[in-house]
Amino acid sequence: MAHTDMNERRLERNLQRFVIFRLFYSARFYYPVLTILFLDYGLSLEQFGILNLVWALTIVCAEVPSGALADIMGRKRLVVFAAMLMCVEMALLVFVPIGSSAILFPVFLANRICSGLSEAAASGADEALAYDSLKALGREGEWAKLLEKTTRIVSLGFFVTMIAGALAYDSAFVNKLLSFLNETWQLEQTTIIRLPIVLTLFTSLVVLGTALGFYDIDKHNPVERSASSLPTPQRTSAVSESFAQIIRAGRWTVTHRFVLFVILAALALDSVARQFVVLASEYYRNIELPISWFGFIGAGMSLLGILNARLARYMVSRLSPFHNFLCLSGLLLFSLSGVMLAIPYYGVLFAVGAFAILGIVQFQASYYLNKEVDSKLRATVLSFKGLALNLGLGVASLLYTVLVGVVKTGQESVLNSDELQRYAFLESLKAFPVYYLFLCLGIFLLAKVILKSNSKLFLRPI
Repeated sequence: MAHTDMNERRLERNLQRFVIFRLFYSARFYYPVLTILFLDYGLSLEQFGILNLVWALTIVCAEVPSGALADIMGRKRLVVFAAMLMCVEMALLVFVPIGSSAILFPVFLANRICSGLSEAAASGADEALAYDSLKALGREGEWAKLLEKTTRIVSLGFFVTMIAGALAYDSAFVNKLLSFLNETWQLEQTTIIRLPIVLTLFTSLVVLGTALGFYDIDKHNPVERSASSLPTPQRTSAVSESFAQIIRAGRWTVTHRFVLFVILAALALDSVARQFVVLASEYYRNIELPISWFGFIGAGMSLLGILNARLARYMVSRLSPFHNFLCLSGLLLFSLSGVMLAIPYYGVLFAVGAFAILGIVQFQASYYLNKEVDSKLRATVLSFKGLALNLGLGVASLLYTVLVGVVKTGQESVLNSDELQRYAFLESLKAFPVYYLFLCLGIFLLAKVILKSNSKLFLRPI
């Protein structure tokens, strides 16, 4: 009895650590100034696009193998590995020299690869660990409630992070604050540029400590792991086992067409919205917003995430999955159509829709997939979702980089470098709603071809 009580307490702590892990893993102080931080370090807009492409492709290559390894070797090991890589990626940017140099792009390239590997390792593994902890407690029906709670807390953390990160990047604010404390205290611009990175390095250490404290349910609950009706892989190397797991999960996903649709629909929505979001700080600068406002805008977007979680939970409990996709598509198209106008100051209102899409899509995809997937395949199938989302982002980043290059062609002799970058950015925004419209039509055709009218996709929840 005492042993059972101890296990229950450890499983409960897993749920708490899942929330803390998500909170600090997403608490990245450089998010409100992401684009301009990379540009101020000395990179060009095209290099920024290439780095986003590399980041997405790294996740694409590592996502599914890491999910399979999480199912085979244990979720905790992958979560710890993700936390360690987060520490490395932040340390690289803390120490790289600022300004044009031979090592600048290679170091940022290494940063993006470490970041992609970290995202891939964490994706699915932390969710699977939390869901299986709930299942071991006999409370898997509370998954939607836990997701909403996590989203709410992460949104509040994001609120603080966005404000602090933008203010830390504002040299006037930082030096004014330092002079208030001591008249002789002042920081160079190159030091201030690094402050959001340094703050994120500290949060990465918290993430690592949290990950190390997880209760390894895979190791301590062998009965749960063997309870699945799926065939047990032979005792071969972890690599061959992971490939066998990928094949099993792939076959399962293809034969469960509703799951396949959920993943592809999430790909379409997330890839376009996220491509705009990673460029958001440059968009804010082009609609004439002061840098000091960026954090408050990001904070507002994070608070919106609390409402998004409630809205997403309401939608999955009242509407069919297909109707949810229609609603989100309409919201995204409206948002992108407004964004391309780049209206000074008020254009920020149209950005709200793109940010809202990210949270709602993640919530709904996680809700639908975890309800459908067998425990032995959960992390792998969830990694398929991550693979799809980042493959979509990779394609969007590649197309964006090519588009910027095409737009700049012939304008170099007419505009100076700053004017050229502004012109290329504003022109590229016009392609976003057109690109999503084509993706949306493709998803509609897919639903018509592979799914029957009475499938789960079209049924309202009871």
